[in-house]
Amino acid sequence: MMEIKVHERAGKNGRVHWQYDFRVALPDGSLYRERRKARGATSEAHARRLGEARLREVIRSGPPRAKKSTAVEQPTPTVADFAAEWLELCRAERQSPTTVAQKESNLRKHVIPALGELRLDQITEQKIAAMRKRLSDMKPSTVNLIVKTFLTMLRRARKLGYEAKIPEINLLAEQRARHWYTPEDYERLVVSAATFDAFSVAIVLLGGDAGLRAGEMAGLRWEDIDFAHSTLYVRRNMVMGEERAPKWGTARDIPLSKRLHETLVRLRAMDGGVGRVLKRQDGRTFCNTSLRTVLDRVSSYAGVPKYGPHALRHSFGTRLMLNGAGARVAMELLGHSNLATTQIYAHASKDHRRSAIDLLVPAK
Repeated sequence: MMEIKVHERAGKNGRVHWQYDFRVALPDGSLYRERRKARGATSEAHARRLGEARLREVIRSGPPRAKKSTAVEQPTPTVADFAAEWLELCRAERQSPTTVAQKESNLRKHVIPALGELRLDQITEQKIAAMRKRLSDMKPSTVNLIVKTFLTMLRRARKLGYEAKIPEINLLAEQRARHWYTPEDYERLVVSAATFDAFSVAIVLLGGDAGLRAGEMAGLRWEDIDFAHSTLYVRRNMVMGEERAPKWGTARDIPLSKRLHETLVRLRAMDGGVGRVLKRQDGRTFCNTSLRTVLDRVSSYAGVPKYGPHALRHSFGTRLMLNGAGARVAMELLGHSNLATTQIYAHASKDHRRSAIDLLVPAK
């Protein structure tokens, strides 16, 4: 017997939340009922998925207080078998499609070929070291991401009641290069883009004068631009071809620079001002690869490195900081959720450091 229901409830503070309620017949013939708040649920369907995921856990491991007496011993699955189960749980919890796709790729391409036939209780530090040796041609940051994905999966398996060993692993030392354009190189990009078309200029300026992420550029619609007040509203983000809310779920508004405003006016006159601002000739949405193709062409002509869309955003944040914008202002314009993230953009040139010291002494 299995029954699951979803209800909308109002708390003491008046806030509405979703709650799942299910009953399940246990192997010993008894009935177990669980009624809980579906934390993080934003809709009835979302709450139902969370309830179904929890129901599967109860069927597998037994109810929390009677786990030892009612749970049926489950054979320890192999890495490959549990990987499929874990990814299903990640989707049920409505994790970002990008996050789930990254996990699936790491497991399918690297973990399962090396460790897929082993049971979860057979994983040792030596086994992971052997897998890591197979990945020696990759960047340390990539190898660390693969290992961390695998360890996260093992921790979830143990939480579900499986016998899973979680070895102590020291991650590789990383030297992450954060690419950004100096103010001089960025201006070369703007000049180079102007030799092509208004479309290319718009891409460069949306990243470098407005700080949009690649997905935010792709998701931008003409209705998101208020030309009367020269303001751009970031309301959507394209993730793997799907339109979603901006990162962290927070919309933001960005004043348009004069040259970005003029460029968008020209582009609207050519485009008709309907639908997406950036789109292919056949009307399809631009993707990250398409943006990079345009920027690679512009970068080659400008004689600057081919860093891609995010380097424009990084350049935007860096120029804000170098030109005296406070960290809080830069944080709001960039749409960061943490001030520490914004501090990454605080690059300083030798001239900037010299002028800062000169300001300490009053001019005579």
